[in-house]
Amino acid sequence: MNAVLRSEPESASDAVRRLFKSKLRAGFALTAIHRYNQQDGAELFCRMRLKHANGEKVIRPMHREGDLYLPKLPERPEAGWPLYEPPFPLVETDPTIIVEGESCADALARLGLTAVTSGSASSADTADWSPLKGRSALLWPDNDKAGTKYMTDVARHLRALGCDLRMIDVDKLDLPDGGDCVDWLAAHPDASRADIEALHAIPVVFDRDNRDNRDTAPDNGFAASGEPRQNRDSRDNTAKPRFEVIERGQTLALGSQLHEGLPAGVYWCDVLRDKDGTVTGPAAPAWVCSPLRVAAMTRDAAGGEWGRLLVFADADGHVHRWTCPQSMHAGTGDDLRAVLLREGLTIATHPSLRRLVGDYIQREHPQVRARCVNRTGWHGDAFVLPREAFGDTEAEPILFQSGSIDGAALGERGTGDDWRAEVAAPCAGNSRLVLALSAAFAGPCVGLLGAEGGGLHLRGSSSTGKTTALAVAASVYGAPDDFTKTWRATDNGLEGVAAIHSDLLLVLDEIGQLDPKHAGQVAYMLANGQGKSRAHRDGSSRPPARWRVLFLSAGEIGLSELVTQSGGRVRAGQEVRVIDLAADAGAGFGLFERVPEGLTAGGFADRLKAAAGRHHGHALGVFIEKLTEDVQRARDILRKLRAAIAATLAPADAAGQVRRVADRFALIGAAGELATSYGLTGWVTGEAECAVTACFRAWLAGRGTVGNAEVAAMLAQVRAFLELHGESRFTDWGAPDSGTRTVNRAGFRKQTDAGPLFYVEREVFRRELCAGFDPQAVAHVLAVAGALRKDKDGASTRGERLPDGRNVRVFVIGPEVWGATP
Repeated sequence: MNAVLRSEPESASDAVRRLFKSKLRAGFALTAIHRYNQQDGAELFCRMRLKHANGEKVIRPMHREGDLYLPKLPERPEAGWPLYEPPFPLVETDPTIIVEGESCADALARLGLTAVTSGSASSADTADWSPLKGRSALLWPDNDKAGTKYMTDVARHLRALGCDLRMIDVDKLDLPDGGDCVDWLAAHPDASRADIEALHAIPVVFDRDNRDNRDTAPDNGFAASGEPRQNRDSRDNTAKPRFEVIERGQTLALGSQLHEGLPAGVYWCDVLRDKDGTVTGPAAPAWVCSPLRVAAMTRDAAGGEWGRLLVFADADGHVHRWTCPQSMHAGTGDDLRAVLLREGLTIATHPSLRRLVGDYIQREHPQVRARCVNRTGWHGDAFVLPREAFGDTEAEPILFQSGSIDGAALGERGTGDDWRAEVAAPCAGNSRLVLALSAAFAGPCVGLLGAEGGGLHLRGSSSTGKTTALAVAASVYGAPDDFTKTWRATDNGLEGVAAIHSDLLLVLDEIGQLDPKHAGQVAYMLANGQGKSRAHRDGSSRPPARWRVLFLSAGEIGLSELVTQSGGRVRAGQEVRVIDLAADAGAGFGLFERVPEGLTAGGFADRLKAAAGRHHGHALGVFIEKLTEDVQRARDILRKLRAAIAATLAPADAAGQVRRVADRFALIGAAGELATSYGLTGWVTGEAECAVTACFRAWLAGRGTVGNAEVAAMLAQVRAFLELHGESRFTDWGAPDSGTRTVNRAGFRKQTDAGPLFYVEREVFRRELCAGFDPQAVAHVLAVAGALRKDKDGASTRGERLPDGRNVRVFVIGPEVWGATP
């Protein structure tokens, strides 16, 4: 993630989390940050230490440029690198103990001793030893050749500074090879400062005839190692109105007046004027709000939608970052302050002061420029989340900008290793669970491949295990209870939910809570990725909300049942966009095909949901980071996997609709296989492909045909009409004058050896048999099925003399309609 998103100014610990994110996710832990300060107390650089449970270490330098850290050393001062001194508030003791490595210096400092180091064994000749001039020094070498060489080099420099030198006789300490003072203290946990001072030490004697040990180091004196970095205190303090940001313990200078002990925060520093308006001096500083930094100015790719990146901490010390649109400064600014207050910024209550928050933000003009976007997901080769971006560059950082900090409920808890072991890996062998988890990884892959949006719906009775599938899928992103949304919303509300989940998985539960009147429209809306067109107050068009989302849904009924509840008819496009899959896997365990030994299906479900609550959110960042390392390579792999899986799913004679569904299943399978190759799932290769194959076959079996759904629906509707009204609304051809009156007649029925022929009036055919369909398309389907008797000139209707004496054109439908298949 780009440095701009982390903090302003950035702390060293924040810098470690930004610069070494992949190491931290790989199991390394931050054990220490050691600061090397110049003689004036200003930090020159620091060195961070990471350690893995397997013992592997990573030690890297960092230094600050402006308000951000860079992962390298700064330019070395002419006098040499400063020494490391532990940051403990100790009284200086004599002698100063020289050790190799910061951890050794820290360990001795905790006992009340003065200890310093230049760092590693090769650092003696590049350090500035002048602060120790004329002092007594006790050298404690590591128990190896490198340690002896280091202390010999140190001694040469200190001898040139007139230091009185002694060296601890490590041969008498019974240390292991390479052992140091930390190892000695570990073996003597009750050791005190007096015990250290009592260790046997010998004077350091230089052999003047040995040129390798000759004292050649120059006397560097007490030369300063650079000027301190400029800060707000060095600004022009003449009397003029301005804002100042004061950190804790910082003194504010206004003209000749010094204001000490001020609470941390943003201050309005006004001026005093006489009756003629002449400035007579500075006014007392007025506290506006707690510390608030404007870290960057933002704008979109077209140079519009300007905003500011705001960075502030709440009362618990948690840092919040919000890219605030400039449009929020319109009006009174109440909406702006409401967001900041809700997130933990403390603001003055006096009306004239709280209004200054917006003025302060507007007046700040940081040098950093960033590109803002108003939706999550892919923007070029970068992937943007509400609080994080992957694959952007220092040249053009990308920030998510919204009128609210709220977004998708992403979050991390537990560890990625435990999530893999306790949530993902146990799902293997259960096709619906593997499908759900693979769908979570497929969310970011939809936009990567330019695929169409859509969803999967798990349909089944209560306690089948549907909620468990949603929980494990949601755990890729965050806490399942927070990340999972509900269908209980208006279509406008679902627009907003979809917009904040662009290029992510949207998890929706209980489809039965959706208004049946809107169900069909919502299916199209979510899959098509565009909300309603609306107008501004002046009547001009407002751009509709856009998104690109894959969603996973669950409920006791399917979309088709919901639509028909309100008298609607399910269209094939809806069924393709929302794939309806039976949650029951048919193995006697509900959604599961395999349950761990000793557990019931319910117990297995409870275990998975509990594990997902304890460990979640880690897999998403790792997966996206892997994708953005080489976007084109990830895209190529996904395309090849999707094509290979799709080729095994759809039969050669499958209709286009079936192939579209096969493509979505294949994309989900490809994403699951890619996540497995990244080491995220704990599955064997092929697990995700086997799962999507089983689920696709179950879907195809439920559909009943590999042909187009519209054809099947047309034939089914014609059959249903004839079955329902064949006796009541079709007059018997052979007995038109029997005296029995046909109410609301639809036509005539003639019995043949093969079955009944139905002579359907044209208007009845168009308005009733074909309700919701194109009559010409229905006629064509019947003709292809051999169930429509065409005229000799090929017309769909035939001229017939009906038993009631009329010569009219009618649709003649034969008994073949009952055996017709799409």
